[in-house]
This record gives sequence, C-alpha cells and structure tokens, in this order.
Amino acid sequence: MAEKLNLDSKLTPKELAKHLRQPEGETGKEIGLQMNKGNKHICLNSYKVLNPKNKNHILEIGMGNGFFVKDLLKMADDLTYIGVDFSPIMVDEANFINEGLIKSGKVRFEQASIERLPFNDDTFDCITTTNTLYFWPQPQDNAEELLRVLKPGGTLLIAYRSKSFLNKLELSKHGFTKYEIADVENILIKSGFKQITTKTIKEPELDFDDTLFEMEGLFTTGIK
Repeated sequence: MAEKLNLDSKLTPKELAKHLRQPEGETGKEIGLQMNKGNKHICLNSYKVLNPKNKNHILEIGMGNGFFVKDLLKMADDLTYIGVDFSPIMVDEANFINEGLIKSGKVRFEQASIERLPFNDDTFDCITTTNTLYFWPQPQDNAEELLRVLKPGGTLLIAYRSKSFLNKLELSKHGFTKYEIADVENILIKSGFKQITTKTIKEPELDFDDTLFEMEGLFTTGIK
C-alpha cells in the first residue's frame, strides 16, 4: 500500500511551499512530521548512496527534524554528525528527537545557512543533503561553500526530485528552482567537484492528497 501524505489542507500551495523551505511555528512542526513520510525513502537511500566509512565526520544540510539521523549513524562505526538547518524550529525539534545521541557526543545541530557555514575549511569527510537544492539562493556559490568545508577526497551527495516530477505539484510553482540531472552535474563541475555521478532509485508510490505518484530519487555525488 502506498504511503499516504496529507499536508495541512488549510494552507495554500504558496503557504505550504514557504513552510517546506523554512518551517515555522506549530504548522512547521506538523509539516516536518508529514515530510518524514514523504522523504523517508529518498533520505534513507541517500545515506546508502553516501556509504560512510568508519570514523567519518558527516555534515547534513537541511536535516529537518532529524528523524533519520539514527539510521545514518548505524551505517558505520564511530561516525560523528552535524546537522544544520535554516529553520530554528527544525533545529529545536531535532534537538528534542535526538536528545540521547546529542548526550553521547556523536551528534550536534545548528541553525545556519548554506550561504555561509560556520565551519573551518577541510572539516568534513562527507556532506549530504536531501530535497534542499530547490531552495539554494546561489547554487554554484553554495556548492563552492560545501566544497570549502569538505576534506580533500571527501564526498558531497545531493538527493533531489527531478524537474519533470516537481512540475506535477502545484506547490512547486512557488519558490522552487527545479533541476534535471545534467543541471545538477553541471553545477558541481563548475564548482570544482570531480568524479561526478548520478544514480536513480525507484521508490514505492506515494499518495499525496489522494493522488498517487510514482516516485524516484536522484542522487548526484561529487568528490573534492
């Protein structure tokens, strides 16, 4: 049976798109919970494609409420993780959901923008981000900022939905910049990444407001 996703019917597509970019207040909390359903497969698949190694230090851009961080940390030994999000309410929710992992010293969450990350050069072994690309203000500059904080030989993974898929959603007309594979690969090439590849992974159907959608995730990786 398809996963059923029912976002707040009282919101207009424009209002919903605004919350998807930067969730706010109680509505933002609820949308974060619903998006855990919509993003489950693409997020978990992104971690599999990233394939972290033992002792890797990982940065996630736009982790939302951090529900899937626990799954990432099971993928190798002695991983450490920092998640950053543009939304203060999502950082608060991530701190609450992952309280035990934070106490262990393995996980930290910060409010930050991809435009200027609060980290030194060559800090992370891996960077992953899922369904945030549409909202990057300056994609090439932002990719260069990710390159800056990535260690030499480190991996960036961007998980996203295709332009052709997003065009089926009314909400994507409001504040989304949409991409196909060649567009994303070109951004990474121009930003200085090497060995760029893309995988496509099919997902179970999603029932989105009583409409069934065939789902697939796109996963573009680049190496510093």
